[in-house]
Amino acid sequence: MDYTKNLDNIVEQLLHHLSAKKLVAATSKLFSILETNSERVDFAYRLLDEYHLLPALSEDLKNNDLAAKIRQKGNEMFKVKKNGEAIELYTQSVALAADGSEYLALAYANRSAVLFERGFYRECLKDIDQALKNNYPENLKPKLLKRREKANDLKGKQLIRNYFEPIPEIPENQKNTLIQCASDSIEIKRTENQGRHVGATRDIMVGEILAVEKPFCHILIERFYNHCHNCLKLCYNLIPCVRCTQVMYCDVKCRDNDDGYHKYECRILATVRKLNIDKLKLLPLKIALLVKDKYPIIKEMDNTEEGLYHSDRYKEIHNLIPNTSSRSVSDMFDRSSTSAIIFHLIKKFTDFFQSEEEETIFKDLILLHMQTSACNFHEISELAENDIGIYEPDEIGAGAYSFLSMFNHRCSPNVLRDCYGPVVVIRAIENIKKGQQCYDNYGYHYAVMSKPDRKAKLKKQYFFDCTCEVCENDWPLYQNLREIQTNICIEPDDISNLQNGNVEAAKEILAKMLPKMKELEKVKPNRNLANVQEIVKQCFALLGNVRKTL
Repeated sequence: MDYTKNLDNIVEQLLHHLSAKKLVAATSKLFSILETNSERVDFAYRLLDEYHLLPALSEDLKNNDLAAKIRQKGNEMFKVKKNGEAIELYTQSVALAADGSEYLALAYANRSAVLFERGFYRECLKDIDQALKNNYPENLKPKLLKRREKANDLKGKQLIRNYFEPIPEIPENQKNTLIQCASDSIEIKRTENQGRHVGATRDIMVGEILAVEKPFCHILIERFYNHCHNCLKLCYNLIPCVRCTQVMYCDVKCRDNDDGYHKYECRILATVRKLNIDKLKLLPLKIALLVKDKYPIIKEMDNTEEGLYHSDRYKEIHNLIPNTSSRSVSDMFDRSSTSAIIFHLIKKFTDFFQSEEEETIFKDLILLHMQTSACNFHEISELAENDIGIYEPDEIGAGAYSFLSMFNHRCSPNVLRDCYGPVVVIRAIENIKKGQQCYDNYGYHYAVMSKPDRKAKLKKQYFFDCTCEVCENDWPLYQNLREIQTNICIEPDDISNLQNGNVEAAKEILAKMLPKMKELEKVKPNRNLANVQEIVKQCFALLGNVRKTL
C-alpha cells in the first residue's frame, strides 16, 4: 500500500510506526516541550525522514500524447454543444502540450472555434494568434485564417461580459486615516474580553460600505482551467506556464508578474496537489516564499501598533494571533508534520534557500501561518450556475486579509463580505449604531445550526466560547422563527431573477429592500428579516464575482 499518496496517509503512517514501537507518549512529551516553530518542524522532519515517509517528487512534464487525447475529448464535447466542458478540455490540452509544438497550436485553434461559436471574438483572435505562433499545420491554415477574418469583422459587436461590476471605492473624504482599506465609519478597538475588534464610530446604514480590502496574497484552489493563477480573473483563453502543466494565466503580463513566486512552486506544485494539501496550508507556503526579502528583519516584526494599519504589508499578517498555547499536542504535531513535508519539497527540489538561516526562518514562518490561517484567512468565491440553473456560491480561492481578520464573530452577523476578483468588499447587512461592534460570521449561523453545534465548532476551530446575544438568548432555527406583520412584499419574479443571475434586477431589488430593513429590525429575530437579508445577500453577491455559463 502506498501510504505517501496524500498528506493524511503520511501522518497516519508515521503515527502507526510510533504506535508499533510504543513511542507515542514519549514522542508527544518531547514534542510538547519544544519552544520554537523551527524546532517543531525539525522534530517532525527527523521522524518523517527516519521512517522514509518524506514524499518523492511527482515529475510534471509536458505530454503531447496526453494533450492530444484530451483535445479529442474536447472535440467530442464541442460536437454535442457542451461548450463549457469543451473549453476546459481544450485549456487542459493547452496546459499539457509542449511549448512551440503542433499539439499546442491545435489546442489553441480548437479552443478558438468554441470561443467564436459563443461570441468571444476577441478571445478567439488571441487563440488564433497563439496557434499560428506555435507551428500550426500548413494544410489547416486556410480554415483558421477564415475564422480570423470573420472574428475581426464581428469583434466590434461582441457582448461585454463582466466577471464583476466595478469595484466600489470609498470616497476620498471618507477614508479612514488609521486603516488603509476602510472608511471612517469604523475603528479598530481593543478590550480584554474581545481582543482587537472593529467598532462603529457613527451610525452605519444597512448596505453601507465599511471597507474594500485587497489581500496581502491569495491562491487559486479550484477551477484551474478557467481562472488565472495570478489574478484569479475568469478567463476562457488562458495561456500556460511554459514549464509545468499545473498553472494557467490570463495573459503574458500576469505570467511574468507571477514568476517571482511561481518559479519556486513550479516544480513541486504537481506533488503538492497530489498530496491534497489544502488551502489553509498552501497560503502559508505562499506567504513564506513571498516574504523572503523580509527575512533579515523578521525578528523586528513584533506586536507594536503604530500609524496606519496596512492590508498590503506583511507585518500585519505576521502579527495575527496563532493561538499556539490553546492548541493540542496532536494539532501542533499535525501542522508541524505538514510544514516539514513542504520544507522538504522546497529544500530538495528548488533553489529557494541560500543559507541555513533562511531555512530556519522559513520553518518558523510556515508553521506560524499554519496556525494563523485557520482563524484568520478567508475564502474567495463566486456565484456559479448549478445543475438546475440556479446561481450559488462556489469557492475558488483563499486570501490573507489582515483587516478582515479583525472582525469578531456573531451567530447573526451585521456585516457581509463579497468578492470582486480577490478583493473583498465589506458592507453592513444591518443598521449599526455608533459604538456597536461590527460582526462577521465564521460559517456558523444561528438560522441553520443549533446553539450547541455552533458553540462546539467555534470552540474547536477558533478557541473561544461564543457569548454573542444570539447564543445568550438562544435564538431559534429558521423554521421556528416567528413571522411579523409587514407590508414588505417580495415578488416571485424577484426571487427567480436573483436565482437566474440577473444583475440589473439585483440592483433594482436592492433599491427597494434596503430602505425597509430598519422596520424589520425592530423585533429580532423574525423570519421576515431573515428572508430579506438572504435576498439582500444574493443581490450584493451578484454585483461581485459571477461565472456566467458559456
